[in-house]
Amino acid sequence: MANEPKQQQMKIQVKYEDMTARYANQVVLTTGQEEIFLDFSSGLIPDQGTGSSTLPIHTRIAMTPAGARRLYQVLGQFFQKTQEANAAASAAKK
Repeated sequence: MANEPKQQQMKIQVKYEDMTARYANQVVLTTGQEEIFLDFSSGLIPDQGTGSSTLPIHTRIAMTPAGARRLYQVLGQFFQKTQEANAAASAAKK
């Protein structure tokens, strides 16, 4: 189509400042007026003395709704590809 704008190519250099990987088995989602907060934890720590548990948060990520939507989309694509690959592997075994 003649009226479509040309897509510009942009060079992006990814710079990793902190490569410490942390395992997260739990996530707490909190929303603010204009942000979404993802608080990550490795899991519950039970306290035998009180009978309660603590969920220690080690990482907090703040995102805009648009950023969270892009994360949702890329995770959806990942899970779809994984499911398709697993289905193909299962079909190949039969």
